[in-house]
Amino acid sequence: MKNFKNLFIIILALPVLFSCKEDPVGQMPIHKNSPRPVNNPVVTNLPGGAKIQYQLPDETDLLYVKSVFTLPNGSLQEVRTSSFSNTIEVKGFGKATKMTIPLISVDRSRNESTPVHVDIAPEDSPIYDVLKSIYTVAGFGGFKIDWLNPLQSNIVVEVLKKNEEGVFKYIESFYSSEAIAKKAVRGQEAVASDFAIFVRDTYKNHTDTLQVTMTPWYEQQLDKSKFMPLPRSSKFELHGYGSTNMGILWDNATTPDNAIYYIMLQDKYPPYFAFDMGVKAKLSRFKMWTRYDYIYRLHAPKDIVLYGTNDPYVANDPDSDDSEWIELVACSSYRPSGLSSDELPTAEDRAFADAGEEFEFPLEAPEVRYIRFKSLASWSGTWGLFLSELTFWGSPIE
Repeated sequence: MKNFKNLFIIILALPVLFSCKEDPVGQMPIHKNSPRPVNNPVVTNLPGGAKIQYQLPDETDLLYVKSVFTLPNGSLQEVRTSSFSNTIEVKGFGKATKMTIPLISVDRSRNESTPVHVDIAPEDSPIYDVLKSIYTVAGFGGFKIDWLNPLQSNIVVEVLKKNEEGVFKYIESFYSSEAIAKKAVRGQEAVASDFAIFVRDTYKNHTDTLQVTMTPWYEQQLDKSKFMPLPRSSKFELHGYGSTNMGILWDNATTPDNAIYYIMLQDKYPPYFAFDMGVKAKLSRFKMWTRYDYIYRLHAPKDIVLYGTNDPYVANDPDSDDSEWIELVACSSYRPSGLSSDELPTAEDRAFADAGEEFEFPLEAPEVRYIRFKSLASWSGTWGLFLSELTFWGSPIE
């Protein structure tokens, strides 16, 4: 009986043992005949690469065409294009160069043709033109850096700063494929400092460094304990789901759903409110957070304009005309996913909104004490406005 039990256990274990055997992946070879190579390659040289068109071989089981080559920087590359295309593009070259690369046909049995060798002469990578276009100017807490990338290549702009030992250390990296990029380096002291900038791509190519000396402008977060609400226009009423206290906008709670300032309308009119910062300041930037469960939806502001004034009579008149104020900045809320307001936020949307949407004031914007926040359009196109938090940075004027 004991032997029978042991045999029964062994029989039960057999499927498990056999199931652990690794199965082959993909189609098993069905023949060993090499496919014919591509014909009549025609090269178009490009910035950082080349495009090659060719005639496909008359093969019923052709799977793809590939090229395997080593970039001048030593990086091994393999590029494939399916049998449904007669073009292959090779990328990753830094400075302009000339070299020969192979084109190889591969069939469904993974047989390879004899290579066709093609001469290419890639032009300089786009990273060099990006570096030439870089423009820097001192700003609050650091400096602004702009560049042009008309080919919209995937690039990284690296920023370094010279430390007390005279060694440049990384402080910022900007990943971008924008045609026109405007970024800001922040968190720097208001003292003259040496910075270096270079551009690299995803293939480990990089430019030389551009060195600049900058004296950042002094910046600090404005003290919210000094913020005070100003009278609300009779054109507006507050929604019962929100707070009647405008101070909810500067209580440092950025993710509530119902602890919000929620303006409804008696008529179709862009909603606005105003407050006293308690100090006159040269403003650099601000962040806003909307209703946590309704980002990019309903009455979350999409197009906004901020006005400023130093006149207490204008500021305390809730029905004063916008023309009596100074327009400081007009800006639009940004949704990373690009989805419409009737679609739920993605994880990327959520992370972006949770961090607070940030907007910069123009460097030429005047110093002001009183702020009017106006929503020109909500994400849903409806009339109304809700916010949960506002934070401002700048340089207070003593």
